[in-house]
Amino acid sequence: MIRFSTLAAASLCLAVAAPALAASLTPSTILTNPSAYEGKPVTVVGKIGHFQTKKTLMGTVAAFQLCDAKCVVVIDETNASRHDGDQATVSGTFQTKFKGPARSFDNVVVIK
Repeated sequence: MIRFSTLAAASLCLAVAAPALAASLTPSTILTNPSAYEGKPVTVVGKIGHFQTKKTLMGTVAAFQLCDAKCVVVIDETNASRHDGDQATVSGTFQTKFKGPARSFDNVVVIK
């Protein structure tokens, strides 16, 4: 009985840790088949460009491009401090279309 419960506990720990072990994607990987990632949580790594913030009714929101050979747009509702040229890893939900209050974007990672 002890062996079974130890095995069950180990399996549970691995199941809980499995999402944390998921590899980071590059923008190029996602843009090869964006519809495969629609509405799914993703972790993306790349270089930051065109960082900007904007005050909205919901508070200050940051937006930037995250690039390797290609770029995705990142909408960061947490308004984390970032700088152009920095390497970054972000986690959020991927959307092939994002409609903001003033503008629409294609291929966006939204961080809430």
